Amino acid sequence: MRRGFKAEAKRLALELRAELGLNAHGPFDPYAFADEYGIRVIRLSELSGPARDHLLQREGSALSGALIPIATGVAILENDAQPLARRRTTMSHELAHVVLAHEFGVSLAADERKCGLGGAQEEEADWLSGELLIPYEGALRLARADAADEDAAKLFQVSLAVARWRMNHSGARTVVRRTRTKWSGARR
Repeated sequence: MRRGFKAEAKRLALELRAELGLNAHGPFDPYAFADEYGIRVIRLSELSGPARDHLLQREGSALSGALIPIATGVAILENDAQPLARRRTTMSHELAHVVLAHEFGVSLAADERKCGLGGAQEEEADWLSGELLIPYEGALRLARADAADEDAAKLFQVSLAVARWRMNHSGARTVVRRTRTKWSGARR
C-alpha cells in the first residue's frame, strides 16, 4: 500500500459518506452508493444457466462478487445467496476499486477475499471499503465507549469478522488505550 494511503482513505470515505448524507457513526449503504453513481448491480439469481447454479452457492469457493467492465462504465455482479452482511462488504470492496480508478479486466471476489487484482490495488480496496463500512471516527467513538465487536457489527450492519478487523486495525482501540494510560499516569 502506498505511503499516506490510509490517511487519504479516511478522508475519502468521510467525503463519500457525506455525499449520501451519512456521518461516521451509522451504517454505509453500498447499494445506495452504487445507485447514486449509476453503477448497475446484477444479482446472480437474476441470471440463468448452469454456471449460475455453481456460482450461486452460500459456502465454499462460490463467487462473492465481480466488477465487470461494460462499455465506458462498470457493473457489479453479486452473489445474492450470501448473507447480507457479506454482500455489503463485497459491494463496498468492489465500489472501492471503482472509486480508486483501479485498472482491471474482470475483478472476481471469492470468499477468500481475493478478487484477482492483487497487490497494492487489493490492499487499497480492502482499506477503503473498511473505512466506508466502519470509519475510523465511528470506531473511535465505539472504542471510547468500550463497545464489543458485536456492538460494532450490529451498529454498522457488518459481519463480526469485519467489525473485529476494523475495531482492531483502524487503530481506534490502541489510541483509546494509550490515552487512558497517559491520563491515568498523569493523575498519580
